[in-house]
Amino acid sequence: MSYSHAELNCSRHGGPYSEEEVSEIVYWRDIPSDAFFVSPFYLKDNKKSFEEISIPPMSNRKPKYLTFEMDGSGWNNIRMGFENLILLAHAMARTLVLPPKRQIFHMADKSAGRVFSLDDFYDIDVINKVQMGLNIITMEEFLKREALSGNLKSLETGESAYPPSNRTQWDNQRLNPLWNYLRRVTKSFEIWEPTQCVMAFPAVGSDIRSVAALMHNILVGADGRTFPRPNDFQGAPTRVDAPPTERLREILAERRKICMYD
Repeated sequence: MSYSHAELNCSRHGGPYSEEEVSEIVYWRDIPSDAFFVSPFYLKDNKKSFEEISIPPMSNRKPKYLTFEMDGSGWNNIRMGFENLILLAHAMARTLVLPPKRQIFHMADKSAGRVFSLDDFYDIDVINKVQMGLNIITMEEFLKREALSGNLKSLETGESAYPPSNRTQWDNQRLNPLWNYLRRVTKSFEIWEPTQCVMAFPAVGSDIRSVAALMHNILVGADGRTFPRPNDFQGAPTRVDAPPTERLREILAERRKICMYD
């Protein structure tokens, strides 16, 4: 099955447009069914089946959030990180919170100190509208909704904790106080060591056992093969529709543990 290129058109911003150039730049595809993806964790939280969902799911559930600190390097690193965070938020059924606007490395000189947010590069309103199981909000909206209402509680004392000076607008501000605050009131991935452990998102409880069994078989060489090394896949990538064992062998990258998100 083939899919068309997703749209990339700068003409409304005064830029040129060439179908040939778009086909060379755009590496993603427009897959209409993706807009209807709903994380199994949404279903688990609400004890509903897919058939029972008749309205956009993110609007009728108690929200969970995913906050993140934007990469301190250039735009391409920021872009790659953001695309991965969208996948994480989608998989975990969490509302993604955009960090405040700030200057971006390599852009400050050319933009006369202009500050940027990710919604300057992505049409967040359209993403929210067309993606059934995904919701993205600003940091200011998140702080007004959850922090000032006292919903964010200190992990140490269990009491409501408020942002420094009750500030909700952090655009182009020194962000260390904000990040330190969020670390005190939210759980983080600090216990997950990405160089040692592959993160997995099981749809149901039985998947935990299935993934654990796959990992065990790879570790003990149940099929007679040695433990995979990254160089094994140089120039020989695994097909995206390959069996789960083959996909897992490739993404291990010498990691020998599975961390289950539950």
